[in-house]
This record gives sequence, C-alpha cells and structure tokens, in this order.
Amino acid sequence: MKKDVITFPDFQKLDFRIGKVLRAENVSGATSLIRMQVDLGEEYGKVNILAGIGKWYTVDKLKGKKFIFVANLAPKKMMKEESQGMMLAADVNGQAILLPVEENIAPGAVVR
Repeated sequence: MKKDVITFPDFQKLDFRIGKVLRAENVSGATSLIRMQVDLGEEYGKVNILAGIGKWYTVDKLKGKKFIFVANLAPKKMMKEESQGMMLAADVNGQAILLPVEENIAPGAVVR
C-alpha cells in the first residue's frame, strides 16, 4: 500500500540510528513480542524496544547483532510495557525480514 507523500522537513524529524541488541527475551503472555535492550549510542544510551517479530526470529538470533532503529519515536505501551523506539524491517509477503548492519558500524551511528 502506497502511503501519503511527506515533506522533507517531516522526514528530517526521524532519527534513524544503528543499535546493538544487548539482551532479548520473549514477553510473557505474548505470542510474537520480543523485548530487547538496545544500545543506541552515547546520545540515547540503552533503551527498551519491543518488536512483534517472534514468529520469525528467536531471541538468540538477535543478541549481539546490530540493526537500524527509529530512536526518537514517542514511547508506546504494549502488553503493559513501554517501547522506546522501533526496529526497522522489510515486509515480504507479511513476513518481517530484519536488515542486519555490518559489525564495524558503531551503535549510535546516524542513518541518513
């Protein structure tokens, strides 16, 4: 589904950062929700991010890996927990495909 056109200033408000997953665990009572502690670098520090990717990924596949996150998304309550950002993934026929980042890029690096 094609989305509405946004202005460049609206796009500039998004802060995409490289994040390293330090911890990952399944959320009790949820079928596909995973809670991650993510290092987003010096400016954001360590944050908790929830992602509904448990159908396709195990927590062991996430730990220690780097991905792209939206760092400045307003916090959102999910299953009585707060998510402080969002992990980016491609949607391929309804399946989330994570976009891994090369190891030599530091957590907190800005994605433009």
